[in-house]
Amino acid sequence: MINLIIADDHVVIRKGLQLYLNRDKNLKVIGEVSDGEELLEMVKTSDVDLILLDIDMPRMNGMTAIRHIKEIKPDVKILILSMHPEELYLLAVKKLGANGYITKDTEPRMILKAIRKIMGGGEYFNREVIKRIRSKKHPKPLVKLSKRESEVLNRLAAGLTNKEVSEELDISDKTVSTYKLRLMRKLGARSLVELVNFAKSYQTASPESTRYQM
Repeated sequence: MINLIIADDHVVIRKGLQLYLNRDKNLKVIGEVSDGEELLEMVKTSDVDLILLDIDMPRMNGMTAIRHIKEIKPDVKILILSMHPEELYLLAVKKLGANGYITKDTEPRMILKAIRKIMGGGEYFNREVIKRIRSKKHPKPLVKLSKRESEVLNRLAAGLTNKEVSEELDISDKTVSTYKLRLMRKLGARSLVELVNFAKSYQTASPESTRYQM
């Protein structure tokens, strides 16, 4: 029996997935949550095998949740189920430790296929999308960041919360928020999720012109 948790802030999606997945005698939805913090609490106290995880959730987004889940239970499998096109976040969530990525317009039977493949020890990522992303020839823009901006961005991209960033850098939560807003403006990001994704695809440079690849 494969024990599943569904993490999505839309109740209709959670209930629909639960009804569909519980029809399979080898699957059991043992819980459903609407935000990342609630998910982490459930992971700590449940015998979960795989999490169906949305990226956009309140209190803690899916990308930050992945890092914490892997710290709590490294063997738990994670299948991203998102409204966002794979090109935007596939490589980012894969790097953080997700085992698969499916968009919400996918046929339900493909979710079952992905779950079985992941629980069989494989991954479920669209190889054509990965190939397409990696083969893009367009030069990445050079973005000039201060040393502190780079430090904040690196930690946000690693999935740290504002509080964790403030503790590591010995600055206030408010200062972290200020840097985050400044970074979003510089990189043209409309949300933290977009900021993290853009951080992984932009080339940046410090004022001293030290270049590195995000």
